Amino acid sequence: MAHDIAKILQQDHERLDRLLEDAAQAVKDERWADAAKTLETFRRGIVDGHMAVEESLLFPAFETWEGDQDHALTALLRKGHRDLQVFFSEMADAIAAQDAEEFDDLLSTVQTILKQHDAKEESEVYPHLAAAVADGGEAAAKRLVAGQE
Repeated sequence: MAHDIAKILQQDHERLDRLLEDAAQAVKDERWADAAKTLETFRRGIVDGHMAVEESLLFPAFETWEGDQDHALTALLRKGHRDLQVFFSEMADAIAAQDAEEFDDLLSTVQTILKQHDAKEESEVYPHLAAAVADGGEAAAKRLVAGQE
């Protein structure tokens, strides 16, 4: 069963965006326990799932395919992943403190960064992954789909 890895990754971006929006709605409604749980589901999905698959399987394959182990694009995307994780932690702290204003400020920043980050991945990396990854992205797709269940 062949998977379109670029499409699966883009759909995962959309799924994760919805989770983040759900966490924001819970904060707005002052459902703090729901907000914390939803944000943690988002964090696990993006950090332990999406970013982990990109960094362990997809980016290295892309760099090899490009013939450049120190690829500026993937280095920038990896840095973006690290930077975002700091914001995710700060968002969790804002929820724990029941500080909706701080959460909203962080959310605005995170959504802006994610929009730019995702657009860069989707336009500059993802279109090449099926050719770059030895199995066409089959293993990465399976890891992503399994992580969503």
